[in-house]
Amino acid sequence: MNKAFMTGYYQGVVEVAPASLSAAKVEELAIAMTILHLRHAGVAITTIHDFLVDDIHANERVVNHHISETADQLETAQAKILAGAFE
Repeated sequence: MNKAFMTGYYQGVVEVAPASLSAAKVEELAIAMTILHLRHAGVAITTIHDFLVDDIHANERVVNHHISETADQLETAQAKILAGAFE
């Protein structure tokens, strides 16, 4: 998986996130979705972490919080963030 594709995926999430979300929640949503997507694509956890922290400059605390979550936990986190956008 090349970095241009991974960056595009992350940026795509940021661009289509609901406008009612705060910047922090948009970032958390993009991080959770990117981790889930790249794990499904077979990208190693360390590669995902380094990509998000070193290349995207995502919040390392948020990355570390979500990086070891299961697919169900990541999907739940995404659902909670999106639900908050429509309250």
